[in-house]
Amino acid sequence: MKNYTRIYLVRHGHLLNSHAGVYNGHTDIELSAEGIAQTTAVAEWFRDKPVSAVYSSDLKRSQDGAKIIAEYHGLEVIPRNEFREINFGSWEGLTPDEIQSKYMETWNRWIADPVNTRPPGGETIPDFQSRVLKELETIITRHVSEEIILFTHTGVNRIIICHALNLAIENCFRIQQDFCNVNIIDFYESAVLVRLINGTPWMR
Repeated sequence: MKNYTRIYLVRHGHLLNSHAGVYNGHTDIELSAEGIAQTTAVAEWFRDKPVSAVYSSDLKRSQDGAKIIAEYHGLEVIPRNEFREINFGSWEGLTPDEIQSKYMETWNRWIADPVNTRPPGGETIPDFQSRVLKELETIITRHVSEEIILFTHTGVNRIIICHALNLAIENCFRIQQDFCNVNIIDFYESAVLVRLINGTPWMR
């Protein structure tokens, strides 16, 4: 019996608007055909894994992808709004250039101090971090000795990886998270082991 909870942390696939380079945040965007193909490939890799539960954010790009994986295991996806991407407020649907043009003062503060700057109508990274890690701790405690998939977003994954590596949240932007790539983290009672970051085992 394992004395840890294994978390497979997966980013959602390519989106219908990925080419636009906009901030999506809480905006509900669907997977593209490419994103569905990516998710199907990673689902095949998970086919033989002893997965006990599949969690996702409650946004379509995450939840729809998680369902593709969950079906292989006869599981229902467990959506959690705590695992939504960070809320960018008025910046959602805009490119960085558009944000800079319309919200220059706030944008400049964001560039200088992204951790503590709140986009208009959005949330700060500490707010975001608090809701993600609180739900993560609940899941880890609930699934001791089990293997769990969290199918979420770039920001959520960065928050969890920083937490696992005991890194200050300022370092989250240094962590790359590509579409449908996999992170593997084992959470013990008093320790954490990060086994893989931004990996593509499903492409082997």
